[in-house]
Amino acid sequence: MAYHALARKYRPATFSEMVGQQHVTSTLRAAVRKDKLTHAYLFAGPRGCGKTTVARLLAKALNCTQSHDGDPCGVCDVCRGIAAGSYLDVLEIDAASHTGVDNIRELRDMAQYSPTKGGCRVFIIDEVHMLSKGAFNALLKILEEPPARVYFFFATTEPTKVLRTILSRCQRFDFRLLTRQELSARIQEVATAEGVTLDPGGLRMVISLAEGSMRDALSILDQLIAGCEEVIDEPYIVRQFGLVQAEVYVELNEAILQQDSRRALQLLADLMTAGQSLDVFAQGIVLNFRNLLLVKIDPELADTLEMAPEQVTRLTEQAARFQKQDLLALLDRASQHYERIHRSTQPRILLEAALVEYTLFESRVLLSDLVRRLQALEQGEGPASTDGGASDRKGASSQGGGAGQTRVGGRRGAATRSGSGRVAEAASSRLVAGEHPGSRPTARTTSRSRTHSKNEGIAAADTIPGWTGFIQVLLEVQPGLAACLMDGLPSLDSEADRLVVAFPPDKDFQLARLRQELPQLQERVAGHWGRPLQLTVVTNATDDDGALREDIRRSVAPTEKEVLAAACRSDRPLADLVDLLQGEPIPLEEQDSWLHEAGSSKLTRREQEADHPPAPDGNDDAAEGK
Repeated sequence: MAYHALARKYRPATFSEMVGQQHVTSTLRAAVRKDKLTHAYLFAGPRGCGKTTVARLLAKALNCTQSHDGDPCGVCDVCRGIAAGSYLDVLEIDAASHTGVDNIRELRDMAQYSPTKGGCRVFIIDEVHMLSKGAFNALLKILEEPPARVYFFFATTEPTKVLRTILSRCQRFDFRLLTRQELSARIQEVATAEGVTLDPGGLRMVISLAEGSMRDALSILDQLIAGCEEVIDEPYIVRQFGLVQAEVYVELNEAILQQDSRRALQLLADLMTAGQSLDVFAQGIVLNFRNLLLVKIDPELADTLEMAPEQVTRLTEQAARFQKQDLLALLDRASQHYERIHRSTQPRILLEAALVEYTLFESRVLLSDLVRRLQALEQGEGPASTDGGASDRKGASSQGGGAGQTRVGGRRGAATRSGSGRVAEAASSRLVAGEHPGSRPTARTTSRSRTHSKNEGIAAADTIPGWTGFIQVLLEVQPGLAACLMDGLPSLDSEADRLVVAFPPDKDFQLARLRQELPQLQERVAGHWGRPLQLTVVTNATDDDGALREDIRRSVAPTEKEVLAAACRSDRPLADLVDLLQGEPIPLEEQDSWLHEAGSSKLTRREQEADHPPAPDGNDDAAEGK
């Protein structure tokens, strides 16, 4: 008997044998049991997750003579004929090779005939998104009003390419990739049935290579069984598929931490000597930085890594010596390098340059950390520690190579506006606002930081005790009304328990808005001052009161420049640092994009400098040979 591939040999014969798609099979079994199947189904999902298999099982369930509880028996002549593809009433078509209108017209004509043996005629169209637009249109009418006992089952990996008119006529089921546990149990079961030994390391490698696809996992196992006579272990799989062992990436991490370019280049040379794929190695570097970042964020995430326990332990130790912002930048650069290497005709040269760049990579230091250190030194407490733990990278710490020197983005003494200076400015603005550099600004934190900032509107605050506080509270719940109140000038008649807010004549919009919400504002005023006050808004303010209203605005909602200026007046080291960097505050809504851009700007400058090296000592004419 001819040999059958494992993916065919162990294809599920019943719904109960399906692995990992219970949300689909349970619904279809119930529909068969209750005789509530619709005439068209669309099965969408990644490759090798069981779409066509479920379509065949559903065709079996419709025609099986011994079905039980909506599940086909899998052993009768009908089930065996459908599994072998010889049953006349079930036609399976590959849309990739039958894309034209004539193919669909032929199918439409076949659908008019009654079933020959079973009770239903089923058409399974695999990769249906490959049909042409004309073929889709030819399918519309019969798909909407099919003959009795005719069913259409479509399978596709790209449902977005299927016409919406087709989608609207089908019930759609989305398949998912299988989990590690589901793949592990099934692969071990198949290996045992085939009489081969698959050790834990080998099983882990098979699952990692399969990437959630059961068909890929069985195909990989089939290839391994064909070439192995003993135990299938991790070294054997590495040799079979030309993979790079995990120890190589651990060695690369050490070279980066020690800034040893020679060691990194020697690793690449050894891989070339062994005939390893440079494309696979470049892709593995991206995955390596991703793994480091995961365990740096939370050591418990190490359970999600497809690595041996001892390798996870070493990776966790190395992650503790990196900074989070460094790993983010390295991951971004490695992704860009992989894309370039994947398409390049000179992958080795590009990969060597990338490895040298990683080993010369200098740690990012946020300006907020430098400010805390300056404050600690001013108070005589010694240098403050930075986020992320101590880094033992040579020359990459924030204190640089000499005593008393500091680095911002890797440069001693100062930072540029184009790269690390932007990080410094964004961190400075957040520091003034009272935020941690890694937190997102919210209305509450912004309001609270402004409350703690220096009050420039002393006269405005003294006009009505608690007035600025009332507006700040209102900003958190109803910012529109608070903005309207800031344009007015308050006055309090204590004897009449009356609070009057006067507006200039050109503030008609603010007056109309406040009068609409006057009852609600009345309750908030009474709650804030703890006694009933009659709130009145009038139009009798003069232009001479403009300075006082500006004081109120500056006290309640200062601009970023005003906040920074106030902080610098109370913090001399911060003022000196801002003057040194010529820093300007960045609006809160733009800070995230600035920080993201700054993560790779320093490396971009290094590329530009490599393309345009500085002239040697002397004038420009001499450097150009003039």
